[in-house]
Amino acid sequence: MQFTRNLVNISARALIESMDVRDMRHLAKRIIPGYDLQKQSGFPESFAIPSIDAAKQIVGDIIESNLYFQLIQNLIHMDQEGFMGKKIPISYLNDIIKEIYNNGYLFDSDDQIFVENPKIQKTRNWGALQDEESYSMAFLSIDIIGNTKIVQKYSKEIVETTYTELKFIVQNAIDKRNGRFWLWEGDGGVIAFFFGNKNEAATLAAMEIANNLFLYNRTICKLTEPLQIRISVHSGICEYTDKISYFKKMGIMKTISEMEKKHSKGKSICISYPVRMMLDGFISNQFIPLGSSSTSKFYRYNLEWEK
Repeated sequence: MQFTRNLVNISARALIESMDVRDMRHLAKRIIPGYDLQKQSGFPESFAIPSIDAAKQIVGDIIESNLYFQLIQNLIHMDQEGFMGKKIPISYLNDIIKEIYNNGYLFDSDDQIFVENPKIQKTRNWGALQDEESYSMAFLSIDIIGNTKIVQKYSKEIVETTYTELKFIVQNAIDKRNGRFWLWEGDGGVIAFFFGNKNEAATLAAMEIANNLFLYNRTICKLTEPLQIRISVHSGICEYTDKISYFKKMGIMKTISEMEKKHSKGKSICISYPVRMMLDGFISNQFIPLGSSSTSKFYRYNLEWEK
């Protein structure tokens, strides 16, 4: 995000006109644990830091630490809920939010977080997730069945066209549910969901992909046999990272790998127990347990297109 001089200035003024230096210190420590305003500003310990200097220093340090959105999210919370037992109306808050909006970001009131406006840009972390921070997320995994045989049997042009068309089907299903590709390697990948009922969004996206793939195979697919994919949905706590090799080694990815190898198959969708627990009753009832209904870790929805 680009920080204009106006945005920096009104952010500092919001602190100056809304709270004293003591509250500024507490706010800064909430965002940057162990933050030392005296040390950062260069003022001696015995010297009272003027409000204007304190505010400018804190805003500057928070921006440098890439934590600006956390600052504004805290200010919104203070304005709505109070801070340290007292109500603190925040000056210029609407002006700040408007300036952020003009920079391509929206405030998600459900999750109390700033996210990028998808009409302007789409990045892997929604412009919100922080490196090495952990989040509750849902993942949709897709894997083409028989990829090696397909590559060997068909021309490079047909393979590339088919796989590109599959990705388009996936993209269309996840875009409307604010999903993001976290991994895509031609023959499949993993998509992340973070906002709202993430489990339901991932599951509905999976069902849409499966149904649209059925239509695709009946209409424009250039292969002589239907293109088949494995689809799995799992959710849990995951640390955000841009390092693909590190992401692949995470526990959540190990579970997805287990689902693909042991439980996922063509013309079906496999979901884990945590996902099923968060689904609407009508949707969850479409998935049957794999094994005992009382101990099953995974559930499957079979798409019975052919009778």
